[in-house]
Amino acid sequence: SSLVTNDAPATPSAPAPSKKKEEYGIVAVAMGSGVADLFRSIGAKAVIEGGQTMNPSTEDIVKAIKEVNAKNVIILPNNKNIIMAAQQSVDLVDENVIVIPSKTVPQGMASLLAFNPSLSAEDNESAMTDALSTVKTGQITFAVRDTSIDGLEIENGDFMGIAEGKIVNKSKDKLEAAKELLDQMIDEDSEILTIIYGEDVNETEVNELVEYCEEKFEDVEVELHDGKQPLYSFILAVE
Repeated sequence: SSLVTNDAPATPSAPAPSKKKEEYGIVAVAMGSGVADLFRSIGAKAVIEGGQTMNPSTEDIVKAIKEVNAKNVIILPNNKNIIMAAQQSVDLVDENVIVIPSKTVPQGMASLLAFNPSLSAEDNESAMTDALSTVKTGQITFAVRDTSIDGLEIENGDFMGIAEGKIVNKSKDKLEAAKELLDQMIDEDSEILTIIYGEDVNETEVNELVEYCEEKFEDVEVELHDGKQPLYSFILAVE
C-alpha cells in the first residue's frame, strides 16, 4: 500500500512534478509581512521575504523560480542591492527569467500592475520596465549614527526623508519628517499617494499623516497599507 494517504498534509514548497508549467510566474522580494501580502494580492506567485538587510542570495532566488513552476518567470528585486543577485539567477535555470530592475517597493508595485498575462514576454518586460518611471518613491528611516550626507548634518536617531534615493530632509520627529518629505514630493500632477507604514508606526501617527495629506493635498487620493516593514517607518508612492 502507498505510504501517502490522500489526507496527508501536502508540502507547500514542493509542487507536484506532474503539474503543468504555467505560462508566467512572478517572484517579488519584500521586507515585512504586510508588504509581502500586498505583492501577493496584486499577482506575485512567490514572495521572498528578506530579513533586516533584505538581501536574499542568488540561491534563494533560484529556489523561488523553481517554486513558481512557470515557463516565463519575472523577478521584481525591489531593492538596488538585489538586482545583481537576481540577474545571476538567469544563467542557473532553464526557465526564461526576466529581471525587472525595480529599486523600491513602489516601483515593484507599479511594475507588477503593468503586467498583462496575454502579452508576450518581451512586451511584458518592456511595459513593466516602463512602469518603473511612473512612480516616485519616498522613504522615512532613522539614522543609526551621526553622519553628513547630501549636505545635511544628521544625528543618530534623526528621522530622514529619502526621495528617489536622495536624502532630502531630517527631523527628530517621524511625522514631521514624513510631512516635509511629502511636501517635496507631491506636486500639481500627483494623483495618488500610497502610504505603506512600518512596524514602528502606531494608529494615531497613521491617522495624523492621512489627515495632513487630506487637508493639504485635497486632490490626491490616499491609499493606506500596513506593511509591517522594519527599518522604514513609511514607504511612500506618489503617482
